Amino acid sequence: MSRVRSTVVHKAEMAKQLYILSEGELDEMFYECLAERVTGQTFLRDEEFRLRPGENWKTAMAKARLLVSRFKHWKEKQNVAVIIAVDNDRAPNHPGGKQYPRALHRFDQNKAPRYAALQNMLTEDMGEDVSAWPVNVALAVPVEMIESWVLLLLNPQREELPPFSEASQLAHLYYGKTPPPQLKDLRDEEAKQRGVDHLHLFWTAAEQPLEPAMEASPSLRMFVEQLQNWR
Repeated sequence: MSRVRSTVVHKAEMAKQLYILSEGELDEMFYECLAERVTGQTFLRDEEFRLRPGENWKTAMAKARLLVSRFKHWKEKQNVAVIIAVDNDRAPNHPGGKQYPRALHRFDQNKAPRYAALQNMLTEDMGEDVSAWPVNVALAVPVEMIESWVLLLLNPQREELPPFSEASQLAHLYYGKTPPPQLKDLRDEEAKQRGVDHLHLFWTAAEQPLEPAMEASPSLRMFVEQLQNWR
């Protein structure tokens, strides 16, 4: 009994402490699973930082700054990893973005770039040399939202994904007519076809081969490549 317990304690001591700033438990599970697969590492979770449903980009940025402020003054490498996850939601100038077949509404065009803002915050707080940062960090900023990555992992060959989460007013303005199924509609359809709930759908997606989906989604590739650099 003591020998088994000793092994478990040793494993826990070696595990990285993982902080995930995201929109909820489903997202956290998905990102943690991807991190474990890519790095081959074991993580201990800290669930203190989490975005609440409906919180906006400014709130997400403020919480990201608060989280990074915990670590930026450390001088030596810590056994800590951080994933900051926000949906891009058609914000401009994402380095893993794409051209839209139609012009976006000015509401979307006037959004502050999200990926660049997070990158700038990290370098301002911890320096330009990522290898010298005291913690491992990866930015998960799906184009356009987490469902985009889930759907492409499940089927990298699917047709071009729509840019909206649902048939909102902006979607109606974008299409100029009744919008086709949007990302959450496609997610629900995929879950129904497979006979699973959203939890199992996201879990299944996170277990799929990564490379085909990375080819289809530059934003996913950027996230995976950051995870590959964790030490």
